[in-house]
This record gives sequence, structure tokens and C-alpha cells, in this order.
Amino acid sequence: MNTKRNIVRYGVISTASIVPRFCRGMRLAGNGEVSVISSRDLKKAEQLAGQLDIPKSADDYHLILEDPDIDAVYIPLVNSLHYPYAKEALLAGKHVVMEKPFVLHSREAEELFALAEERSLFLTEAVKAPFLPVYRRIREIIEDHILGKLCYMDFRQSYNSGPYITGWNKEKDMGGGVMYGNEAYFFHMAEFLNGPIESCYGNASFFESGAEQQCSISVRFANNTMANLAVSNLVLFENGLTLYFEHGRIFIPDYWKASRAVIYPEDGEPETISCPCEYELQYELKHYNECILEGKLTSPVTPPEHTIRYIRYCEELRSTWENEKKP
Repeated sequence: MNTKRNIVRYGVISTASIVPRFCRGMRLAGNGEVSVISSRDLKKAEQLAGQLDIPKSADDYHLILEDPDIDAVYIPLVNSLHYPYAKEALLAGKHVVMEKPFVLHSREAEELFALAEERSLFLTEAVKAPFLPVYRRIREIIEDHILGKLCYMDFRQSYNSGPYITGWNKEKDMGGGVMYGNEAYFFHMAEFLNGPIESCYGNASFFESGAEQQCSISVRFANNTMANLAVSNLVLFENGLTLYFEHGRIFIPDYWKASRAVIYPEDGEPETISCPCEYELQYELKHYNECILEGKLTSPVTPPEHTIRYIRYCEELRSTWENEKKP
């Protein structure tokens, strides 16, 4: 660990479209840096590293795992490859920040977290939303009952163009489909705002591959609050999160990367909460780096038991849907 400079040095295994965003967020976080980018195509790795001013590139991820100057690995690969690459990184002694969804099966998540603990390594699913500044104020409103009790949460995400509806994103065996692509935001934020989920149900429509094209997931909490996630890549919603209280509501546009929210009290004029952020990824990355530098093995905001349970919900939902489709 490079504690003398008080930073975490990362190797990135992929040239996926999120990598430039990760590198920008890391620079703004201030306590980490990306030292090398790898790809099976060396030319792509060299080109992206040059564009992002990253000092090294490689066409073999093993070079990252064997590099003693690399503390941690960031894995934004195709969803079905998360588990094997994370396991190899942990066995090589590297901390791991895994892009969502963490893995596709709860047994894989359990194995990886047990391996990380055994080897005293940090491991987490990368989920940016709970760290955004706007949610500090929203949590205060909820905890102080300023609008009364929180009764219902409506999460909506949609996209009908771009990379998320092409290629492997439509293939079930590769971890595609809208459920696995969006579950982390929904489950993490629902519990971040209201505590433990008590039950989970859902429904979906599908691509020919069996991956979800649209889905709706409903959860209930012990305090009888409910939450619903609706995701579609067929139509466009007004994307965002609406929190319904006894005496008003709050709307958070694009809740997974929000910098503002609008409060609609039962009586009175709407009020806008504005929390501009230079870049949305910097907050989660700063936190994860702090955990690594402090010797923590997990994040208190995105703990293993949550990630494992959320993947189990997805497994159970998909199993139910597949059984319902059988003749």
C-alpha cells in the first residue's frame, strides 16, 4: 500500500465506456489515481490511456495483478465476467472495486466477500447514489419528519437508445437485461432512505434471449412503507425518484446522479434543494479510497450483507419469472 503518498493506485481492467468517467472521478476524489489501463486490444488500451493521461497501458490484465505498485483493481467488464476477474484479483492480493451489478449469483458474492476477508482485502460494489450531497438534506427531511412519515418511493429509469440496449446488454447469459443493470441503485437507495426491506416481488417482459426488456419491482419495509422500481428500454419515463410523505412529496430528477431535488409541501410553495457537484463519481470513490487507506475491508454504506441480499432478490425474481413462462 502506497501510504507514504496517502493514495490508492488502481489498475483498470477494461476500456469500457465508463472508464473515462471513473478516471475523472478518481482525479477529483484526490486520494487515488489510475496507473494503468488494460485491454485485450493493446491499441485500444494505449489510445484510451493517452486520451486520459494514464501513464501505462497493457494488453494482459495479469500485468496489473502482478504489479506490486498497484493497490486496487477496478472491474467494469461484461456483467458475467465480474466474478472470475474479481476472484483472480483478490487471489493476487489486490483490493477490488466492482462495477454494478456486483455478480449474477448470490453464492458468487458470498464466496468473494469471504475470500476478501480471508486475505484482508477491501471489496465493494460501486454504487454512487448514496454518496451524492443532495441526499444529506433529503435524509434530514426524512429523519426529522419535516413532511411527516415517508410512505412510498417511486423509482423510474428508462432509456431507448445508446449502448445499454445493444450487444451483450440484451443477452441473459452475459448478465444483460434491465433488472441486473439497475438493481443496485434501487435496492441500495431504498434501504439507504428507509431501512431494511421485508419483502420483494416483481414482474417483467423479455427479449428473445430471456433478458428483461422492462421490469417492475415492488418492496415493502417493516414500517409499512413501500417502494417500486419501474425500468424500461422501450419507452421513456420522467426519470427520477419521487418520495411521497404524509404531508408532501420530493422529486429527485435522475436520482442516481442527482444534484438537485424539488420539495412540494402539502401547504406552501415548492422549494428546490440545489447541491451542485463537480462530478458524481468522485464522492463514492473518495469514500472507497478512505476505506482502503484506513485498512477497512468493507464499506459501511455498501456492506457485503446488502449486496449479497440484493443479488439474491434478483435470482429469486428471475427464477419466478422463468417458471411462470414455462408451459
